[in-house]
Amino acid sequence: MELDAAYRTYKPLLLSLAYRMLGSVAQAEDLVQDAFVTVQQQDTDQRGGPILNLKAYLCKIVTNRCLDHLKSARRKREVYVGPWLPEPLVENYAAAQNAAAGRDPLQTVLLEDTISYAFLVLLDRLTPIERAVFILREAFEYDYRDIADFVDRTEIGCRKIYSRLKRKIQEEPAAEPASSERCEQLVLRFLHATASGDMKGLLALLAEDIVLYSDGGGKVMAAVRPITSSARVLAFIQGLISKGGGLGEVRLVKINGQLGFWLTSPLEPYPTLVSLAFKDDRVQEMYLLRNPDKLRHLNLE
Repeated sequence: MELDAAYRTYKPLLLSLAYRMLGSVAQAEDLVQDAFVTVQQQDTDQRGGPILNLKAYLCKIVTNRCLDHLKSARRKREVYVGPWLPEPLVENYAAAQNAAAGRDPLQTVLLEDTISYAFLVLLDRLTPIERAVFILREAFEYDYRDIADFVDRTEIGCRKIYSRLKRKIQEEPAAEPASSERCEQLVLRFLHATASGDMKGLLALLAEDIVLYSDGGGKVMAAVRPITSSARVLAFIQGLISKGGGLGEVRLVKINGQLGFWLTSPLEPYPTLVSLAFKDDRVQEMYLLRNPDKLRHLNLE
C-alpha cells in the first residue's frame, strides 16, 4: 500500500489509539504524524526485516512512542500543581445535534469512536504498560500475540495484566455510563438547581461519596486536592457561586460525546469546562478543567 493511501486509511485508528493513551488531542496528532514520517524514511522494520504488515507496524510505533511519552510525563506530573485531568474532546452542543456540521476534521475522527471523559480519567490512573495493554485489548480487540509484540512483553504476561485490570476496574466504585438522553436530563437538572439556588435539590443530585477534581495546572485558581463528600462539594459550589455572583454565562457543550457545560464570567479571565459523571442518577465524579493550556485547542464559536 502506498504511504499516502495508508495515511488516509490508518490515521483514524492511530489517532484514536494515541488519544486514549495520552489524553491529549494535540500530542496524539503530533505523534501520529511523526510515526508516518518515520515509516517514510525507512524501508525495514526495527529488526531489519521488510515491513510485512504496515498497519501493525504503525500501531507498534505509536504504542511505543506513547509509552515513552507517558513515562516522561509521569515524572513531570510529580511537580504538577493539583490534580491532572486529560484534554477533552469538545464541540458545540448545537453543532453536535446537527451531525458533523462545523466540526473540526480531527474531532470528527475521534468522536466517531469516542471514549467517555470519566473513563479517560480512570485510564490515567494506570501505569503506562497497563494502559497500553488494556486499550489495545479492550478498545481495539487485538489478540495477545500482537499486543505482546507491540509492548515487548510475553503473551502470558499481557493476559495477566489485562485480566487483573479487568477485575480492578470492575471493582472500582466508578461512575457508570448513563444513556445519552438520561445524562442530558441529569446535567440540565444540575444546572437548573445551581442557577436557581436550590441547594437542597442540588445536594439530592450529589452522591454521598462524590469526588470533585479541579485542574488549574498552577496557572489559574483551582482546588489543589480532590474534594470529597457531598457536603464538601456542595460548600465548594456555593463558594464559587457567591464569589462570582452566580454561574456566569453557561454554554452547553458535548464533552467526549456527553453533555457538559462551559462557564465564562467577566470576573474571571479564564473559562471553566465542567464534566459530570453519574452513577445511579447521582453525580459520582465532577471534573472542572481550568488549565488554559488544555483549553487552548478548543474552538467553540
